[in-house]
Amino acid sequence: MTDRENSPAYAALPRSARRVFAAIERSIGDRSSASVSYISFLLDHHIAEKAVSPSLKLLDHLGLIEIEPGPRCGNVFRLSRRWCSIDAVEAEQLAREVQQQRRFAKPRKPKPVKPPPLKPMTVARPRITQRRVPSLPTMPWQDDGR
Repeated sequence: MTDRENSPAYAALPRSARRVFAAIERSIGDRSSASVSYISFLLDHHIAEKAVSPSLKLLDHLGLIEIEPGPRCGNVFRLSRRWCSIDAVEAEQLAREVQQQRRFAKPRKPKPVKPPPLKPMTVARPRITQRRVPSLPTMPWQDDGR
């Protein structure tokens, strides 16, 4: 395990891919392979769904894991030793290729800065007199003597 962590392929991984790789290693444990679904990455390992797919592609491309389709919308992962044959230059090149592929949105243009809204012109309005409240006739028992 320590030789894998010191390899150029592992050094080329971003943080999200390292977290996905650690989750796969924990799931495999002492066995030869393990089936992990996207929901398992989210619920059990707290890894966002957006980070899983590009990380899996990168891990497979760099030779750290092998991916096979598994039962019930899960993938079967095996640890691989293909990373031993990858040097530092090739690892950086492979990582750049995979990271460029995952950008499928057009670059956003900065929004133009809007000038502050103009204040409306104030027009002098005639003063409105206060409305009178209609009065009700007073009853004899309510009379104050006025």
